[in-house]
Amino acid sequence: MKVQMDFPLEAVLEQALEIFEELPEDDGSTFGIVNETGTVIQFSKYNKFLWLVEIPDIPKNGTHQTFCNRHQCVRLIEELFAGADPFTLSEFKFESYL
Repeated sequence: MKVQMDFPLEAVLEQALEIFEELPEDDGSTFGIVNETGTVIQFSKYNKFLWLVEIPDIPKNGTHQTFCNRHQCVRLIEELFAGADPFTLSEFKFESYL
């Protein structure tokens, strides 16, 4: 299932967690959240055990990244829906697109 970035669906926490839990375990599975401030948080299956979590930073021409296991991703999603600032939830490192 794909949803275009320019047409995000509104969801409650339970719906977001259900979608995340049903994603295939294959590398390359992706999931994204746009919070109330317009920040995009992308979850991409990196390998068997880890997800790459990214927050694009277009003005800086890069992305803030961290790696999380499935349990950490669920906790991150729960905190995001509670209104938490994603940068306070994990140690993100900036990676330039260049």
